[in-house]
Amino acid sequence: MDDITNTDGIPLYVRIRESLREKITSGELERGQKLPSEDDLAAQYGVSRMTVRQGTSDLIDDGLLYRRHGVGTFVTLPHIERDHSQLTDFFENSTLHGINARATILEIKVLPATPKIAQRLLLKTNDSLINIKTLRQADEILVTLHDSYIPHKLFSEFIQGEILTFEVQHLWSKFAEKGYPVKWATQKLEARLADPNLAELMQVNPGSPILFKERTVYAEDGTPVEFTYCYNRGDMYSLTVTLNR
Repeated sequence: MDDITNTDGIPLYVRIRESLREKITSGELERGQKLPSEDDLAAQYGVSRMTVRQGTSDLIDDGLLYRRHGVGTFVTLPHIERDHSQLTDFFENSTLHGINARATILEIKVLPATPKIAQRLLLKTNDSLINIKTLRQADEILVTLHDSYIPHKLFSEFIQGEILTFEVQHLWSKFAEKGYPVKWATQKLEARLADPNLAELMQVNPGSPILFKERTVYAEDGTPVEFTYCYNRGDMYSLTVTLNR
């Protein structure tokens, strides 16, 4: 039994709350992990179910736990908060929020530009593109499928065969080294549901919410250097935009 003996006037539900908070912050309770049932927690702490519920409700309000009706209470997953008033990439944004980010390359290939992507990158249809497809993780949890297209004629040395010549998180730095520092972007966001193929890749259930994004990135001189499709887990992303009037 966890020792939460009330010897200094602190209510039992507060002691339970802080005990669970410590287990979450220390990693003893992992992100996404399901908590024991309220009956089991009540037995573990030697209190009533109502006291347990009061303690866990505070942690839900704090964003550390969430309930799924009929399923149970879970530790929240790492949350990616994107300020779309500023242009940052996935890795820069994760660093700003203390999130450990990494990417796994699924595929690198050269392919002809479709009419849509050619238009976005100011190319001709069937011009060569470098396609870099990655799965991206935040604190070891898959959060994004990133499907990027860049003009082969500008950045052909970025790949050797089907191998990227640098780590993918340095892509924008490599643009700058080639004389195309990233300056601005246009993007479209929409809500979607994960189809079976995407759900399998991202390890979510089919029909799970997806925040879909199309983005065209431009260099300082106005040259479009990257067009991207991003599929972000809807339960792990939030957006902030500054609006002026």
